[in-house]
Amino acid sequence: MSTPTTGKGAALKRSLTLPDVVALGINGVIGQGIFLLPGFAAALMGPASLTALGLAGLLSCLIALCFAEVGSHFDKTGGAYVYAREAFGEFVGFEVGWLTCCVAVIAWAALANGFTEVLAHFVPAVAEPTTQKVVAVSLMTVLMGVNLFGARIGASVSTFFSVAKLIPLILFIGVGAFHLQGALFEPFAPQGYGSLADATLVLLYAYVGFETLVVPAGEMKDPQKNVPIALMTVMAVVTVVYMAVLTVSIGTLPELAGHQNPVAAASGNVLGAVGGTIVAAGICVSVFGTNAGSALVSPRRFYALAERGDLPKIFARIDPDSGSPRPAIVLTWALAVVLALTGSFKELAVLGVVARFLQYIPTCLAAIVFRHRYRNQPRHGFTLPFGPVIPLATIALCVWLLVESYASNPERLHWGGLAVLIGVPLYALSRWNRRRAAAG
Repeated sequence: MSTPTTGKGAALKRSLTLPDVVALGINGVIGQGIFLLPGFAAALMGPASLTALGLAGLLSCLIALCFAEVGSHFDKTGGAYVYAREAFGEFVGFEVGWLTCCVAVIAWAALANGFTEVLAHFVPAVAEPTTQKVVAVSLMTVLMGVNLFGARIGASVSTFFSVAKLIPLILFIGVGAFHLQGALFEPFAPQGYGSLADATLVLLYAYVGFETLVVPAGEMKDPQKNVPIALMTVMAVVTVVYMAVLTVSIGTLPELAGHQNPVAAASGNVLGAVGGTIVAAGICVSVFGTNAGSALVSPRRFYALAERGDLPKIFARIDPDSGSPRPAIVLTWALAVVLALTGSFKELAVLGVVARFLQYIPTCLAAIVFRHRYRNQPRHGFTLPFGPVIPLATIALCVWLLVESYASNPERLHWGGLAVLIGVPLYALSRWNRRRAAAG
């Protein structure tokens, strides 16, 4: 299969190595989800929430495999937007790109608010509404400033926090494994499996973010080789860590169901007051690190659209000294600040999870399209086994979760549909601007 579309990403500097990309992926995935969601999942399914977490991990791995195949044929910045544009044309590509921008802004706003919630464990004054908003905006402003100086610095910040966040997790898992109480796993499914879809959708939030590491491909060294390796490495590490964290939480915290901060509470049971404080601090580090990763990757989505004429060209400008897309960084910060000031963590997180399916499904379809389109040409890059089975199975699981989500809460999909509709006039405007520029 020949490379569908390649490019050198204008003046973006290829400064991100494979370890940088893996760290960016781990940092983007391991945020507050695995720390705060086990209590909710356990309330739905008890110890059987491990089944839901495993299903969420399986779906995430399948989606990552599709991203790995499609992404291995590109070296452009943009991710799912670039894939959809090449596979289905400008309009579908624009819609996917627009939705990825929406998801990026929503996610960063949710993460900033989430950081204030975990920080309030140590600084109760942060829980006060006005202080909470000030802290969230200050955090976003500092991270924006860091990334104005280039991807290399932003990636260094992300790498540091990727390593730092794993230390308390390893401590929690390593010590907690020796304190498991078998009785806490019985009965395994006290409420049955009727809530499997809801629990899976909730726990999927803990996995989302892996797709962000394909976005800055234009700044990676050898992206066609490194993207698949990084994706598979990230998903393997994250899945093992998540299953271990939930197992220890279930086996050491009798009051897990419905607990607001279950991992911190469980760590207090197995590590004592000092250990609990260490893990609580680790949660703060984790959420801060995820914010750092979001601040690095999110502006590249706006840059990718602007580079191809789907947004005003000003957002594709590259600073000659830092090699960073500074106008796109400032735009992302401004939009995320507005959302952070007007929405809560819970509202933004739920909206972001459902919206992500609208970039996952087109990428899975693109894997099938590219195989058919270039079936008579030599293949390059990563290729999934079993023909179209994995992409089709992934799409089926995504559709099942969306249907179940709509049945339990139609408002989630209504917001996603509204975002799609808003994209229609934006696309028309971009086409008009391009025609006018060509005529002039």
